[in-house]
Amino acid sequence: MRNAVRSAARIVFVCLLLCVLLGRQSPGQQTPQTAPPQTAAPQTPPQATQQPPAPAPVPPKTSPAEESYTGDGFSVTLLYWMSMGHPTLITGHGDTNTDPSDLDSLGKSKGAPNAIVSFPIGKDATIRVSYFRMQGDGNSTAPQALTIFGTDFLQGDYLAAGYTIQNAKISLDYLSWPFPVKSAKFRLKTLWEIQYTNIGSTVSAPLRAGETDAAGNPVQTSGYGSHSIVYPSFGLGIDYLVSKNFRFEARASGFAFPHRSTIWDTEASLNYRFGHLELQAGGKVFHLKTSPEASEYFRATFSGVFAGLRWYSKATTR
Repeated sequence: MRNAVRSAARIVFVCLLLCVLLGRQSPGQQTPQTAPPQTAAPQTPPQATQQPPAPAPVPPKTSPAEESYTGDGFSVTLLYWMSMGHPTLITGHGDTNTDPSDLDSLGKSKGAPNAIVSFPIGKDATIRVSYFRMQGDGNSTAPQALTIFGTDFLQGDYLAAGYTIQNAKISLDYLSWPFPVKSAKFRLKTLWEIQYTNIGSTVSAPLRAGETDAAGNPVQTSGYGSHSIVYPSFGLGIDYLVSKNFRFEARASGFAFPHRSTIWDTEASLNYRFGHLELQAGGKVFHLKTSPEASEYFRATFSGVFAGLRWYSKATTR
């Protein structure tokens, strides 16, 4: 009996103990749960402050040499050359006539019109195509019996002579110094050319026109002959830029074979540029000698002043 009571008491005690332990926690109370971590909202990056555009760099001030126009652009030039001189006719090594062909003068020259067209083919090179035509005439007396262009003249004959000279030249003007040019005022060019020159002359005895020989045949009293030179030529040219619109220009070129033809020319000018136009004033010398191996040959040197007007496709700016 006692054991039963003791067992019952133990059971009651255990039950009471469980009730006490469970009573400490309310039935409606829940164990707090850890809140899930909050994801940070993406932040909008601050907009960059718009900066005003940087001012364009100011180009450095150019020098007068850089602003000037050196005559190398596309242009057309008309010149009038007031030349002085006269050709001489000389007996050549190939003469087989009894009488010589020497005549001191074929007449004084007249003014010669010139035309030049220039166009650039690169930064440092220009092509120039030029042409001039010169005429002259004069009278003289045959100092001795002569045979000129196959026509016989008597000593003392009154002679009338006339001639025409034509020259066509293609030149490559290459800017050779300094390099690079930049703002240099002095510029040196090398000239690489090819040219054609022709001189033709007529000599006559007008007072004997209509004369006949003993058999009644007409006597030839007039003769015509011409000689041509086709040559390369080489030379130098300079430009000195005094100011933006004012420059000095000079050129010289030529070529020769020993005991053959010779040709050379040189010129210098002052040039003032305004807008599309340029005024030119200067002097020129031209020399030719045809081959002395012919029956007769020509020799002449012409010099004189010239004036011209050049038109450029691009105008200068003030």
